Amino acid sequence: MARLVFYHHPQAENFSLKYSSASVAEILSQREQSDESTKLIGYPFETPVYVLYEGDSEIESAREVDFDQEWLSDRIRDLPRAGQVVAFRLVELLEAAVDVRDEDEFRLYKEFEPQKIQQALDHVSWGAPLPTVAGEVMSNLILRHSLPNANHRTGIAMLQFCIEGVDPDFEMPRTHVDDDSWREWVDPYIVDSKRLITVRRNNLRFKQLEELDVDLVERKDGIQIRLAEFELDMHWREALSEYAGQHESHCTDFAQAVLERAGRDDLLDRQGPTKQEFITYLENGLVERDFREMF
Repeated sequence: MARLVFYHHPQAENFSLKYSSASVAEILSQREQSDESTKLIGYPFETPVYVLYEGDSEIESAREVDFDQEWLSDRIRDLPRAGQVVAFRLVELLEAAVDVRDEDEFRLYKEFEPQKIQQALDHVSWGAPLPTVAGEVMSNLILRHSLPNANHRTGIAMLQFCIEGVDPDFEMPRTHVDDDSWREWVDPYIVDSKRLITVRRNNLRFKQLEELDVDLVERKDGIQIRLAEFELDMHWREALSEYAGQHESHCTDFAQAVLERAGRDDLLDRQGPTKQEFITYLENGLVERDFREMF
């Protein structure tokens, strides 16, 4: 039987795995050294494994936050114009998602970090083939994780806007979570994306688990990571680079799948937008768009 541990604490998913050991004394020592709120789980394997989780004591409901103009302006005023425009649209998308999805799905796990949006834009190969540009826009926004929640759904929306910036008549295949086709083709891309970004941030922690003969790590939403399928034995900086590259390739594959599923093979070899073309479309091409329809 596989030895499985949870990445997020099963009773407090805002607490995530920070350290593991076969020694009770060592795990208690790590807990004493932590400056964060902590929780412990002892896994009763034949050789027990003890896991320390760190996190915030409370999760804020997205419905308790007023995403008004003043709130947003205070947070993006120091960004270049491109970052401000993307941040504005991302917050609009988050508001739309909060409006139409269940409240439990949209709790805020972290602060809004708009400076990471500019970092994402700086790592896109603007003007490259359209699947590359759209995939990198999606990938880099997800990797930087600037929003308190819904980074995958808003990342897919930005991929769509990137394609529409080249062809405003493009019709996105349905990606709604209540559509029967969701699990058939979109959900596997999101699941694999979440696996990659979790390994990317935790390769050394997962290597430690592997050395304790743990086979599986399960994150929230029941997504399981089989440790033997990933290269974990590398410096954490190398892992950040290696898995960022894999994630970009994964999202580029998703962009190509979107175009093919939409019957738009003619766009596969089209040049993607420049940064300015993308920003112009976000500013002028989405006026009065009801983003709730995208969720």
